[in-house]
Amino acid sequence: MISVEPMLLVQNIVNGVFMGLIYSLVALGLALIFGVMDIINFAHGDFVMIGAYLTFLLATTLLVDPTLTAFITMPLFFVIGVAVYKGIIERVLGAEPLIQIAVTVGLLMVLRNLALMIFKAEPRGVPFTVFGFPINVGPITIAASRLVAGIVSLVALFLVHMLLTRTKWGIAMRATADDREVAELMGINVKKVYAVTFGLGISLTALAAALIMTFSRADPYLGLLYGLLSWVIVAMGGLGGVIGVLASGLIIGVIEAIGISVVSAGARELFIYLTFFLILWFRPRGLFGRR
Repeated sequence: MISVEPMLLVQNIVNGVFMGLIYSLVALGLALIFGVMDIINFAHGDFVMIGAYLTFLLATTLLVDPTLTAFITMPLFFVIGVAVYKGIIERVLGAEPLIQIAVTVGLLMVLRNLALMIFKAEPRGVPFTVFGFPINVGPITIAASRLVAGIVSLVALFLVHMLLTRTKWGIAMRATADDREVAELMGINVKKVYAVTFGLGISLTALAAALIMTFSRADPYLGLLYGLLSWVIVAMGGLGGVIGVLASGLIIGVIEAIGISVVSAGARELFIYLTFFLILWFRPRGLFGRR
């Protein structure tokens, strides 16, 4: 019989909520790209990995907190995202899914091997963060770094939601996602929308990486973890916008925490993917699926 200490379970669930917010932030960029452009980007997680290494380099070189590096890495990743779209992605839009997968997996391998070539397989972490202290709330201890990361992630999710629902640019993105041909007939510059969408999606990985580096380390295989989780969250949300991504991310974070508490840290992925299969079994279009 499995015995779980109640306070340990509550502690892990609180941590799971904050991790779920970070997972949602990472997946948000993928949801934007896939939802608007219908492109299968398997390299998304590895942009998080590259962002983590870049955060490490900037934080240790400039002697600043890793969270502040986002002011540099986000605009840089936006430009990189637009360049990747123009140079690679634009050429395979509308192509067979197998071709899209092959191209983005190739990009994934380039990014991963680039990291291996430069940093070897050694994990790299920042030596200091101003948020490296605990916050005690009764018997619960919250790491300030995770709290700040969760709050910033939630704010970023809200701002993107406002962008999509309250601005002309957001309306253009949603119109393009619903029907590209009709959007073009209405005078929307679809290619420009695609470029900005891809750039925005990639820039969000830079923000997520800066937050992750306040409590974790960079390694060449970091992208594998966040890439797979992002696809799980997007599929579970069913392209239901920011709300779907947020709900799915929180579910994954809490389920992961319960798995760690009930069994062990090694069982976290078992609980995550079992939950994923069960939800899609009963809701094939995802929790908030529109199409």
